[in-house]
Amino acid sequence: MICHILFCFFFLSFQVRNSSSVDEMNHFHRVAGGNLSIICYGLSSGTWRIFCRENCEGENVLVNTKSQKAINGRSSAEYFERAQEKSFNLSVAVSNLTQFDSGLYRCGLGDNTATFTKFKVVVAEAQLDGNSDHHFYKEPGSWLTVACSFSFSGTKKYFCRGDCGEDVLLYTDGVRAQSGRYSIGHDKSAKSNVFYVTIKNLTRSDSGQYRCLSYLNSGTISHVDFHINVSDVTSGTTYQSRLYQNNGATSGGTSVKTFPPWDLPLIVIVVALAVTVILLSAALLVSCRRRSLQGLGIADSFSDKQMESVVFEQSTSGDLIYQNIKPDSKNQK
Repeated sequence: MICHILFCFFFLSFQVRNSSSVDEMNHFHRVAGGNLSIICYGLSSGTWRIFCRENCEGENVLVNTKSQKAINGRSSAEYFERAQEKSFNLSVAVSNLTQFDSGLYRCGLGDNTATFTKFKVVVAEAQLDGNSDHHFYKEPGSWLTVACSFSFSGTKKYFCRGDCGEDVLLYTDGVRAQSGRYSIGHDKSAKSNVFYVTIKNLTRSDSGQYRCLSYLNSGTISHVDFHINVSDVTSGTTYQSRLYQNNGATSGGTSVKTFPPWDLPLIVIVVALAVTVILLSAALLVSCRRRSLQGLGIADSFSDKQMESVVFEQSTSGDLIYQNIKPDSKNQK
């Protein structure tokens, strides 16, 4: 029964064959909020089950265990064997994906990362269709990945600036393509009616309209447009993409809205509190100063009265003697 479940899971999940070639490396595309489930099979035998990112060091180690199954936050790994094929396999997963989960991953057995299976994950901020206006507010130096959804799987795919009249950034009739800061692609496992486009290291000059275009040899054409606004942080306000979407929608489109973050109200509150503290401190200082001056006035008045009540005594020689009078007193006569 357990073998049967593992057998079904094996074919229902995506599978990655061990390969050290970057050109043959598998790319998996997902939308933010979704999940990733991959099976790394044909691995070298080993005691440790490891699932990691990039260089597999420090915080990049997601799961490192000798157990058959382990979960660490959003990441998990499960080991199983196929006795008939003498295959050592490791099923890995990441839930609730974010754009920052994009990158290189490794999974394997033992401690020799050179024998691990490598694959790349591309996570889009949103899935778009042609039924809505889509706007993204980005900062210089950031990147944007979106998934363009169509009603058919085109034989040719274009990524353009404007209306694809002249400024074609990328074109492919295969699985993926890359040129400089631009890339385009979809999962190799099956023909897809969704392909993903990425722009890295955005600059202010990248602001404008972009188009994903899908083309069939029969002449059928469909496109998805979106706008990017790249601007510096001004007046303490950072504009970022805040996307509210239905990740599972296959029809009716995905509504993408952008809102400025709550940074401005927070700054206002902090400034208001700081001003309040300063004003209260100033008021307290003034109050203390007044009390100090009032106390000094009373002391001076009391000293004057003492001076006025000095009693002169007649000496036997007829001279006047001053009593309790200091050199800096006001009445020295």
